[in-house]
Amino acid sequence: MSMNDKLSAIVGNNIKKYRKKLGISQEELAEKAGLHRTYIGSIERGERNITP
Repeated sequence: MSMNDKLSAIVGNNIKKYRKKLGISQEELAEKAGLHRTYIGSIERGERNITP
């Protein structure tokens, strides 16, 4: 596992943890962020890199 993969996993886990702490769904987070729900899910699973 590359350093980039590890960082993606850490970021994804943190997003999921705080989303759940707020009590909102992936769909609600996606709507608030202006993103698609499947994109949020793939970030949370560490499958995507987040780009500015």
